[in-house]
Amino acid sequence: MSSNVTRYTDIVDPNSFHTHRKPIIQRLQERLGGRAIVYVASPFHPLPEITIQDIPLFEDLLRSVAGADVGYLIINSPGGDANVAEKLLLMCRQRFSKEFNVIVPDFAKSAATMIALGSDKILMGYLAELGPIDPQLRRGLAPLGGEVIPARSFIDGLEIIRRKITEDHDPVQMYFPMMSQIRPEILARCYAAIDGARKFAEKWLKSYMLKDDPEQAEKVARWLSEGEMYKSHGKVIDFDEAKNVLKLNAEKIPPNSDLWTDVWELYCRSIHWLQQHQGQGAAKLFESESISLVMNFQVVVRARPPTAGLPPAPPPALQPQLPPTPPTPPPGEPK
Repeated sequence: MSSNVTRYTDIVDPNSFHTHRKPIIQRLQERLGGRAIVYVASPFHPLPEITIQDIPLFEDLLRSVAGADVGYLIINSPGGDANVAEKLLLMCRQRFSKEFNVIVPDFAKSAATMIALGSDKILMGYLAELGPIDPQLRRGLAPLGGEVIPARSFIDGLEIIRRKITEDHDPVQMYFPMMSQIRPEILARCYAAIDGARKFAEKWLKSYMLKDDPEQAEKVARWLSEGEMYKSHGKVIDFDEAKNVLKLNAEKIPPNSDLWTDVWELYCRSIHWLQQHQGQGAAKLFESESISLVMNFQVVVRARPPTAGLPPAPPPALQPQLPPTPPTPPPGEPK
């Protein structure tokens, strides 16, 4: 066990890539026997989700470890676009043709869990968590406005009304106002989204992690996608749940090990760097031993004085700021 324990509260300036984070990545690669890449979303940014804008930076990240057939993705993300998650997974599986593993320091939820399900092995810290992959639908203005509702809720709402009428014998007329709000195209979208998430999990689990147990792969795909076993989208699926209930190929990183010390310090330094640069809109950090890239999203609130007869002001606008080409180190880092 390492005697030099770095705590998040100990990290102060400087916290540079070349001096601090790069050596940790190199140590991790020696311990793991493969190349390591880092994808960390900021817990301090209003838009940390996996999005289509991630693709160019993720490709640059993978190109920086070209030629490696064993890879480890250190990921911390609340989730996001499931279609983009599958594309990132495909990219990793193409690059790391022999073995692709995922390391979760803290949380990899929703679409980030989907990436983990397509790996060969998930290494989890003792506080790490995965989550259900049941689809969520946004009602209202996107991306910052509106309400996010599980797709299952629309289906369950209709089922509750059906039972009230057929089993409790409530008069159907009393539910007319509610039923008029349930649009058939939304229901169709909900069924399609749930089916898509289930098929995603089943396909990748059968191809890799649970290839020797296809029946379990089908169970896990249903449990994670349908919103019945796990009622909350934010449900914590810790190592014990992942290993003993879902039967995933998960490995717990001992909390007193040198491996965990390095994983945790790298994670803390990554989110600390993002916090330091939140004024520039730092949303996500992409790093390997040779490159460090940051994605900035500036949230600009356009306010105007209220005027009678005019519609309300538009929602906040998002202005993506991608690194220049060729990529450069984040601000304040030596080139």
